[in-house]
Order: sequence, then structure tokens, then C-alpha cells
Amino acid sequence: MKATINYIFLSLIILTTSTGCNTIFNSKSETPEVQEGIDIQKNPIGAIQKVIELSKNAQNIPDEIANQEPVEPISFKKLINYLPQAPLGWKAEEPEGSTNSFGKYSISQVNQAYTKGEKQIKVSIFDWAFNSALYTPFILTTEFSQESTDGYNKGIKIGDLPGREEYTYASKEGSLNLLVNSRFLVQINGNNIEDDELREWWQRMDYQSLSKISNK
Repeated sequence: MKATINYIFLSLIILTTSTGCNTIFNSKSETPEVQEGIDIQKNPIGAIQKVIELSKNAQNIPDEIANQEPVEPISFKKLINYLPQAPLGWKAEEPEGSTNSFGKYSISQVNQAYTKGEKQIKVSIFDWAFNSALYTPFILTTEFSQESTDGYNKGIKIGDLPGREEYTYASKEGSLNLLVNSRFLVQINGNNIEDDELREWWQRMDYQSLSKISNK
């Protein structure tokens, strides 16, 4: 029964994503409220209903950015400034970055690795420059969650920022992805860490300043 539900769920996800993707491509504050997506194991019927609802409205999801004028991504040289400083006891490697173009679209990305003993964290920032082919599928995945004895993979919302959080208990590996201002994807990957450390690193991000970058 569980396999059948998962098969239906995945089929609906594929249908929903293909329907909605028609376009080519801190200052630190108090901890915001965290909301989680529907758990497809605990509430499979609710998850399926949610997918059906999204499939009907998927074409409207890109409207949040469709009316915005196309923008050039911020230079990776400037984007590097938004990477967090290494906290006490951590060593930061040299940051890396690039701006890549495909057709008339461009994306900037930067990343930096941090280590503390066996612990490893890598923080990446992507300027999607309102690329709806990337934005739409990501938003759809934030509506759902799944947790088991192995770990979890769940859609979340921290404050008003949609995202996904994953963690594997045995390997102590995880990732946190959050979309800032419908434009910048902040990705935090960790190895040999506890699950709560992902959100601790998120609080070290100056995401409020990132959200204020002009869309023009």
C-alpha cells in the first residue's frame, strides 16, 4: 500500500512540475517561525490532495516573478560579501564564485567551505535572477515532507522564506535550502554535524541584507 501511495505521489509531482514550468530557464534577528510541509507518510491523502491543488494552480506560481523586469545577476565578486564569517573555532577556506550564462540567461553563484575538526560546512548562494524554470519546481517541493528512522526530507518555511531541509541520522549529513526574495537560493550543506547545526548556520547569514538587493 505504501509503495502504491508513493508511486501515485511521485507521478503527480512529475505532472505538476511539468505543468508549471513553461519558461526557460543579518543583520541577524530573532529566530523566525518555522513551518513544515505535509508529511507524505503520516498524511499521504493530504499530500496527494495538495499536489492536485498545486497542479491546478502551478501556472500561477511563476506570476510572483513574471511581472518583474528581467535582471542581470549580481556579480559573484559582490555576492561573496554575503557569505558568513567563520565562527569561533572554525576555519574558513577561500571563497569561490562564478557567473555563468546560457542563452540570454545568467546565474551567479558563490560558495565557501568551513571546517572544525571532523565537521564540515559548505555555504553556497545562487542568484537565480528570477529564472522561473528553477524557481517553480523548487517552490513545489517545499510543500511536502517525509521522515523515517533513516532521517528526514521536508519542505519548510522559515519566516516567509520557503525551503527544504534534509538530514540522514547515520551519516550525520544534511542540507538546508532557502529561497530569499524569490531570487537568491541559500544552500547550507553539512557533514559530521547534528541536525540543529544547519539552522544555526542559517542564523549566521546576513539574509536580511541579501533580501534588500535591488531587483533592477
